Amino acid sequence: MCSAKGFSGSGKRKAFVLDTTALIAKYQLLYHGGADIYTVKECVEETRDRESREALELALSIGRIRIGEPGDEAYRRVEEAAKRLGEHVALSETDKRVAALALELAERYGRVVVFTDDYSLQNTLLELGIPYKPLRTEGIREPRRYVLFCPVCGYRSPRGDEDTCPVCGARLARRPQRRRRRA
Repeated sequence: MCSAKGFSGSGKRKAFVLDTTALIAKYQLLYHGGADIYTVKECVEETRDRESREALELALSIGRIRIGEPGDEAYRRVEEAAKRLGEHVALSETDKRVAALALELAERYGRVVVFTDDYSLQNTLLELGIPYKPLRTEGIREPRRYVLFCPVCGYRSPRGDEDTCPVCGARLARRPQRRRRRA
């Protein structure tokens, strides 16, 4: 396994970070350009179908893709960004680790692109200033903030960083925050 912490990019190369969708699409074997390709171990574990798994194992064995391990500081910054947006209830642990790895690699390479179709991940990456490329969807074009609410009792989270309702204990849901109209 390659640690992102221990890898020093030259700043002239670029890095791509692939989420599970990109691994299933076998992007690591399709791309032949001058970028270093990374993923996280959780994405490897989520790639389960035989054909995608074989393609991933081939890419790993020939060094086409590396597995990076993001540090605690980058992970903390991703969680803070997700909470600011109200995305933390929709963002999986795997998505957070993908974003954290991209954040760390951006500091080393300067140029990082995350390949993902996940809208919550794309929204968080926008907040962090990290470019992304959707594979099979259009992707989001502008960041969104969400309001968290309880679908059971109607509680509305004033802070936006809660996961469960303090009134009834149900898992909070989210809806896009309405934009204020300009006068």
